[in-house]
This record gives sequence, C-alpha cells and structure tokens, in this order.
Amino acid sequence: MSRRTDLLLAGLAILATLSCRPGAPPVQKRTSLLMDTYATISVFAPGPNAAAGLDSTFARLEQISSKFNHLDSTSPLYAFNERNVAITDPEVIYVLEAARRISTLSGGAFDVTVEPLVRLWGFYDVSPALPEQRQIDSCLEFVGYQNLVIDSGRVTKRNPETRVDLGGIAKGYGLAEAARVLRKAGVDSALIDLGGDVYAIGRKGSQDWRVGIRSPRGEGIVGVVKLHNLAAVSSGDYERFFWGPDSVRYCHILNPHTGWPARGFCSTTVLMRDPLLAQGLSKVLFILGPEALSLADSTDHFEALLIDDSMKAITSAGLAGAVDSTLENAARQAGSKQGNKEL
Repeated sequence: MSRRTDLLLAGLAILATLSCRPGAPPVQKRTSLLMDTYATISVFAPGPNAAAGLDSTFARLEQISSKFNHLDSTSPLYAFNERNVAITDPEVIYVLEAARRISTLSGGAFDVTVEPLVRLWGFYDVSPALPEQRQIDSCLEFVGYQNLVIDSGRVTKRNPETRVDLGGIAKGYGLAEAARVLRKAGVDSALIDLGGDVYAIGRKGSQDWRVGIRSPRGEGIVGVVKLHNLAAVSSGDYERFFWGPDSVRYCHILNPHTGWPARGFCSTTVLMRDPLLAQGLSKVLFILGPEALSLADSTDHFEALLIDDSMKAITSAGLAGAVDSTLENAARQAGSKQGNKEL
C-alpha cells in the first residue's frame, strides 16, 4: 500500500499557524503553553458559545497536562514511578490500554516503559549525551510493556524498577479530549494544534482544512494534506536531539529493543481518525519504517508519510499525491519557519 517517490524532499514537522484571507469569515484563536509545548486552537466562524468552549477546552488541557506529566509530583504517574503506587485513575488506564494495543501490534516497537532509557540518554535534561553500552544494557532490564499489569481497574508492575513515560502518546489524548469538549460546546469547525500535532473538527467553510507539512531540515513545506474530522500527527528527529562525538544525530525517539535512538528517518506523519492511536503509530513508523504501514490492515485505517535520511518520501496509497516539489519551492520563497501551516 505504499510507494516510493523520487522527489528530493526536506522532511516533515509541526503543524502551525492559521492564516485569514481578506473577506473570510472570522476566526477566533487562542494560544497557551501546555503539555510542554504551545497549544493553539482556531475556531472558524465562531458562534456565541465559542469563547466558553475555548475556556473549557484549555481548562481540560491543563488537567491533562498535569495528570500525564510523570515529572509532576501530583501526577499518578509520578507516584507509580517513584513509590510504586498502583494507578487507578480511569483515563490514565484508558491511555495505557491504548499504548498496550500499539505495543502488541508493533511487537514492542512502541513502549511507554522506556523512561529509564530516556533518562539515561539525558533527554529530560538540557545536556543529553552518549551513554556507555553497559549502561544501556542495564536499563533494558527494566524496559518492556509486559512489565505493566492492567487488571480490575488497576495498573501495577511486575518489576519494581519499571517506570512509565506517556509523553509519546499523551498529546494524542489531549487532541481527542479537546475535540470532544469543543464539540460539546457546539463548535463544529476548528483546528486544534498541540505543538504540531493537530486535529481538524469539521471543515473550514465548504472545504476541508488544508495543512502544509513543514520540512525538518529547512524552511517551507513539502506537501499538503486535507483534514476533516481527522488528526495529523508527526514524529521526527529535529526537535530533541544532540550531535554525538561521532558526528551522528541522536534523537529522543528510542528503540525499546536496542536502547538506542532510532535511525533512518527524519520524520513520519500519520493521518487517522483517532489522534491517540495516531501519535503512537507515528513513533512505530519512525522506528520500524515502511514495514509498519502494514499495521493499517490490523488497526483502524491510517495514511502515512515518511521521509528517510536521504530526504526521499515514502507514502501510503492515500497520500501518494500529497507531496509535490513545487510546494516546497513556493514555501521557501515565502520563508515560512513556523511549522506546518494551514493554507
């Protein structure tokens, strides 16, 4: 279901700002720092309940930001990691169950128990560095989603040293919840952006939302996707990384089987109805590459776009026409540096 293009491309990245054309219906837009990133919600042709809906949505995202931050001492994940307190919060369990599904489907390529490895590599700090192999091997003893036991409304550990980090999937849950709260408030057209992972509610007027995908290696966009009640979620090596003494770029997306950062791809983007699963699957694609496209046959359908280290695109069938070299050239002339952009 995939094809390789010969286009020379420059990566994928974050989804971003809304542009309004003269004479277009109004857009109500709000931005806040949440979930360790900027959250922006743009409501198209806002009705009388839009402001209240935005208030409720950002309040909900604040709750999620605290609850799913394993470094927050008030979070159930912090208590689970630091004091082995069982997790009983229903929505945390819901996300962990979704994570387990992705782990099972991918043969463990996605694993929320990589926290000890992320810590070892220093990606929670300002100065990550290359560890020794013996240190990696030691951490791997505690990594494995099978060490989590989900039963009767409780999550416990088989290994007391196992630790959980839901950073690889929690933003997807945030997108889903933001969309739910906005719809409950009567909003039927909006673009939700959590640090580049987006969900489009409805259409922008009579047309689908059009979102350009930004290059991770330079300016501009490399393609355009159309969204309608659909999420577009990206993973890449362009935000959290460091250069090793061997002149290799080491990113924060770690392979749970080897303990080393995944290599071979600059970025991956998944389009899917469920943003929670989409975020996890974008990590799986980054680690496994095109072979993970087959997961579309065993889970809810998704489309995907991958860009490898040679700057070539690999797409699922549904996105075969989404990448166009002329789009990249036009974007470079515009000098866009803000991320994937609504067009």
